[in-house]
Amino acid sequence: MENSIPLSGKRTQRTSVLRWRRLLPKLWIPFAFLLPAFALYAIFFIFPFLFAVGLSFQEWNLISPDKKFVGLANYQHLLKDEVFWISLSNSALYVLYTVPFSIGLGLLLALTVESLLRGKKLYRLIFFLPVVSSIGVISIVWSLMYNPDVGAINVLLRSFGIDGPNWSNNPATALWALAIVGIWKGFGYNMVLYISGLKSIDRRLYEAAAMDGGGRWAQFRHVTLPLLSPVTFFILVMSIISSFQVFATIQIMTRGGPNNATNVLVYQIYQEAFQFFNIGVAMASSVVLLLLVGVLTIIQLRLSNHTVHYQ
Repeated sequence: MENSIPLSGKRTQRTSVLRWRRLLPKLWIPFAFLLPAFALYAIFFIFPFLFAVGLSFQEWNLISPDKKFVGLANYQHLLKDEVFWISLSNSALYVLYTVPFSIGLGLLLALTVESLLRGKKLYRLIFFLPVVSSIGVISIVWSLMYNPDVGAINVLLRSFGIDGPNWSNNPATALWALAIVGIWKGFGYNMVLYISGLKSIDRRLYEAAAMDGGGRWAQFRHVTLPLLSPVTFFILVMSIISSFQVFATIQIMTRGGPNNATNVLVYQIYQEAFQFFNIGVAMASSVVLLLLVGVLTIIQLRLSNHTVHYQ
């Protein structure tokens, strides 16, 4: 067989082998530079994730070093736990309350601010301040504003002859009260992202639309919205993930009450882990939260790709 191979072919193979031997050490150089980052990612993300998934199949009270493998018992406990289903429902409602309003308000303010002739930077600063403000300070201030007797909101309502409710201690209004805080804190971030998206749109597209007889609404519908779809998709995904992870405002303002009306999934995980010391159940809830957010993200990716192909 060796005699049947032409001499030129043998030289070509030998040259290729020599070339790969020379290039192989150079190919490892980028991976060597990336190795510290990979190591940190594995230590602080991959290993804790795998450890948490493993704990979801075990029984552990966080104090004793002994762990007991219980299989799917923790997940079966969640299926029978009424508080878990209430917290899951509250998480979904909180997302539905905050995400659409936060995105819509951010887009509206971006369009408004960019249409101004003066004061753009000042308004951007004012609307972005809640994003960089301490969540602890924000929660305390809003708690004082929601005070049924001396809070600014009810005092303002009484000036119009309206008796305001006990916002954060009424099961009918408590989740809405927290959602308002979430919307107020998040719309400035969305506004800045939309402003960056608006600046990337070619002005000539609006001129062409105007020459074709399109008014402002037609330009917004057929030019602005389609070209802002990548920004909208990013904001939607990040807003949903952020809303599912709400914790600090609930911990400071309501502690999951009244009567579990504001007990969301993340707060329920905190209670199971650090109040009831059911680490296995808490990790099972965490895995459920991860799967839920992952499924929603995949659905949004599919819908986004479908919209792009349709356009």
